[in-house]
Amino acid sequence: MKDIASEIGVSVALVSYVLNGKKTDKINEQTAAKIKSLAAKMNYSPNQIAKSLKTSRTYTLGLIVADISNLFYSSIAKYIEQEANHHGYHVIYGSAYEDPERFNSILHLLLSRQVDGLILAIPEKAEGCIPMLTALNQPFVVIDRKFSAYPEAPAILLDNMDASKSIVAHLIENGFKRLGAVTINRNLVTLQERKKGYIEVGKSLLKKKPFIYEVEEEHMETQMENVIQKSLFQDKVDSLCFFTNKIAMTGLSKIAAMDMAVPNKLGIVCFDEADAYNLFKTPVTYFKQPLPEMSKAAIDHLLGQIDKKDHSLTGKLAEFKGSLVIQRSSRKS
Repeated sequence: MKDIASEIGVSVALVSYVLNGKKTDKINEQTAAKIKSLAAKMNYSPNQIAKSLKTSRTYTLGLIVADISNLFYSSIAKYIEQEANHHGYHVIYGSAYEDPERFNSILHLLLSRQVDGLILAIPEKAEGCIPMLTALNQPFVVIDRKFSAYPEAPAILLDNMDASKSIVAHLIENGFKRLGAVTINRNLVTLQERKKGYIEVGKSLLKKKPFIYEVEEEHMETQMENVIQKSLFQDKVDSLCFFTNKIAMTGLSKIAAMDMAVPNKLGIVCFDEADAYNLFKTPVTYFKQPLPEMSKAAIDHLLGQIDKKDHSLTGKLAEFKGSLVIQRSSRKS
């Protein structure tokens, strides 16, 4: 800025005002244009570290997702970034791949970069970060996760029990009587609530417990083959619900290879939407999460803590209702 000021013959303060968009109504337009033109020629970019020392903000947010290869997380990351940009913030990403050690490593890196706030999909066995962040007075929001041990942590997520209940009710209304569901063998509260809702409504309406199958995420491809075979030919299920889109895409590929008649022989419902579902020959019914609304709530909640220094916002849980997008895979008629 000193070089620009010297060459044009103005004060450094005036250059600063122009390049930071301040007091624009009081600055000569031609002078401002000269400053901007010269700055562009000199490849000027602001020193963010110096700015953060002056403003006590970096205008960056940290986002750690559970698994960026999962379409749910890549989609919500997109919406979070859009919403953050709308408020003048940039997002630094990290993917923990459900590994608590990797999560903690990324978390400490983001804290060292002095991000103004954090949005976190915390893996199992990493929830100890919650009291640490609270003690640091670090603004944060948990997304798609909640932990019974830390009810004070602000969380944004789907009403998972309600989602499962609506899926079961829909399947039964369409004549399916031997229900099955496939999930991952993790103790995440969100997945446990999906399972609980599925079982409760199934037992209530059918007077029998639905079949629940669990696979290990690391061995999903091989284990899914056994699950499909057991569910169809041993347990005689007439419908399957896949609890994540990653499970769904693996399961759908196995069913497609068997050339199973859907929905006449097997009804299918999946959680979350995915373009890959369109490759399945029968249009797939799926439960749609309101990702734009959830992302906006996460950013608004976080900025409320940052802007107002209002940590009374912690302890609030925002559960969103989704919607069932009904297509041919779950309708016999």
